This record gives sequence, C-alpha cells and structure tokens, in this order.
Amino acid sequence: MNSNFAIHLEHKSIISISGMDASNFLQNIISNDIHLVNKTCSLYSCLLSPQGKFMYDFMIVSLSEDNYLIQCNQAIVDDFISKLNIFKLRSQVIIKNVDQHYKSFFFNMAHEIISNEFNATKGFTIRNDYGFFFNDPRLDDLGIHGIISKEKCNDLAKDLSLNLLDINTFIKIYHNAGLTDLVPTDALSNFFSLELNLKELNGISFKKGCFVGQENTARMNLKNKIRKRVFPIQIMEGSVTIDETITLDEKNIGKIISLDPCCFAIINIEDNKDSLNKTIQLKNSKIKISKPYWLNLN
Repeated sequence: MNSNFAIHLEHKSIISISGMDASNFLQNIISNDIHLVNKTCSLYSCLLSPQGKFMYDFMIVSLSEDNYLIQCNQAIVDDFISKLNIFKLRSQVIIKNVDQHYKSFFFNMAHEIISNEFNATKGFTIRNDYGFFFNDPRLDDLGIHGIISKEKCNDLAKDLSLNLLDINTFIKIYHNAGLTDLVPTDALSNFFSLELNLKELNGISFKKGCFVGQENTARMNLKNKIRKRVFPIQIMEGSVTIDETITLDEKNIGKIISLDPCCFAIINIEDNKDSLNKTIQLKNSKIKISKPYWLNLN
C-alpha cells in the first residue's frame, strides 16, 4: 500500500451549524458531549430516535465558537437537515449544507506539511490553510479525515505528493475495522446505539445529561447486557442475501443486514461468542463473523 495516499470521500457531505444557540442546541439532542469539541479535538456522535434507536451518525469539527461543521453521509444529508430544523424551534441557529465550500478526504498518515507534531490520539485536530485534519474520533490508529477547502484541494494533493486512491481502499479499511460508515442508514435504523457498538466507539456520553433517546440508552448501559451486536462479515465462499438467517449447530444466531458495499450482520452474542472469528457454513456460502480488535465482550 502506498505510504502517502488520500481518498476523496465523495459520499460525505458537510453541514454548518452556527449561531448564538448552536452549542446548547446540539448538546440537547446529540448523543455525545459538544463541550468536548474545540480547535484541537473533534467528536463522533449520533442522533437517536426518542426510543434510543439509530438515526444518523457524524463527525463534528469546531469552526469557531458556536460555529460547527458536521461531516455526515451524503445520502442522508437532506433528511438530517430537516430533522435538525424540527428540533430547532426558537433556537438562534442557522443550519445549512455547505458542500459548495468543502470536500472530504481520508489520509492514511500525517505528513510534515499537515503538521510535524500531529498527535495520533482519537479526535486530535489541526486547522491550517488547507482546512481541517482530524484523527478518527473512534479509534487511535485508524487514519486521518480531512474537511478541505475546495479551492485548496489541488494544492494539497500536489504539496503532499499524494497518491489518490479510489473508494474501494476506504471500504476495505473501514470494513476490516468493523465500522459501519458505508452501511445504508435504513439497514441500521432498527437497532439501538449500543447494539451498533457506539459506546465502544466513543459516540455516547453518559455524563452529559439528557439527549434524544438518552433514557433507553442509559437503561441498557446500566443493565450492561447487550444481547445482540453488529459485526462485519467476511464472505469466504459463495454469496449471501439481505435478511438471510445465520445458523450455527441448527440454531439461529443472527441475520445479514447489509451487502453493498460491505457485508454486516446482527448477531445474538449472548450464548454465541464462540461463533466469532470462525468459518460458518450457510446454504450457499461460507462466512466468518469478524470480531473487531477494539471490541471487548468479556
């Protein structure tokens, strides 16, 4: 793999949220603590339904005080903005799509021109003439995201001597890491945030107080008994279909929820932890349920 590559994340959009009430507005609805976001720290968070089920996830960068950029999937950006406007009520907040100003990139490493002191901790952020660069807020060593000024994109590629790769490399990296960034939102919306491992991925604050869906989320966390979770699936042989049942020793242990561009399944792990990282024979395929390295199920 090239030691200095970038990938244009065409599936990402950027939303601006600004105004005197922007911080309080976000704090009241998102699952994470907006007060953790500053010029050197970005955040991963989500918006849940009142029942605590997944709706949208996103990254948050601080543009300035009470002015934030949210990086989300382009497929949901219009719905997301509409939902934010419903919550807005009388808040002094301006919400708008700013894709005309920014492009999103993924970088495998920091370069001296980005910063010779880039810190590889979760969410570490710098801003320079090109735009924003931030470590993925979920995992320390995954890679660097960029929200780059459109007018600076060509300069950035030249100045960093970047090898621009296609999206398939990003798909492989994130699927192998067990991250659902490219899974369609409607495939995830039936599940609670803890079933999607958002606690382990630093997407939820249990100290900030109320947010939409907080009551059920806190109750599930307190019980500390998550019966099912989403896992990446490696197709070793053959093919699978959406909603196909996964069976082991004639017992139903889960089902396929996503295929394109990457395969994930919801697995009942309560009595099936021994099924992880093992090859399982299905009707028309052999699959492996991969346990991400960062997920501790003890």
